[in-house]
Amino acid sequence: QLAATIVIAVMNNVLVRYGTASRYGAEIPMTTLGITMKINQIITGIVIGISVGAQPIIGYNTGAGKWNRARKTYFLAVAWSTLVMAAGTMVFQRFPKAIIGIFGAESALYQEFAVKSLTIFLLLISLNGFQLCTGVFFQAIGKPVQATVVSLSRQVLFLLPALLILPRFLGVEGALWAGPVGDACAFVLALILGGLELRKHAHR
Repeated sequence: QLAATIVIAVMNNVLVRYGTASRYGAEIPMTTLGITMKINQIITGIVIGISVGAQPIIGYNTGAGKWNRARKTYFLAVAWSTLVMAAGTMVFQRFPKAIIGIFGAESALYQEFAVKSLTIFLLLISLNGFQLCTGVFFQAIGKPVQATVVSLSRQVLFLLPALLILPRFLGVEGALWAGPVGDACAFVLALILGGLELRKHAHR
């Protein structure tokens, strides 16, 4: 929650700074990206429910020495989480105007940036299911360092730097591209750490 608060504070400052220098102004980027993040929170909440629901099953079976069952539960959680996020991605990419319309009709400029916000910032959220489940997986098997690193990687390690760097080159739209950059980098990190951990238990 602290990381999310910091990200929102930095993001708002970036949107004001670079939005003011663009044709969209400061208010449109702040409002539309705020809506996009709320939409993302809804679908992410489903994935968090799946991963947290799998946590006690993974933890119990790991403690009982039934590693195959723990691994199977982890893969099942990843599969369902990825499916949910992929379905969300398809909807967001296919019907951005309809989704934005739920929150009210504004100017053409507002609609333009709102569509960009929804389609760009949430472009790679299908990767988030794996990252979220892997963070919970490490927590369940008693690996707090890896759990913390994976869980905070998207927002703290990757999204924040991307928010500070990309707008320098892409203007206010750089804040939108920070989303998929953070998602992709966090996925790669989770894939590496998760793969190394699974390899350790390959013969159990």
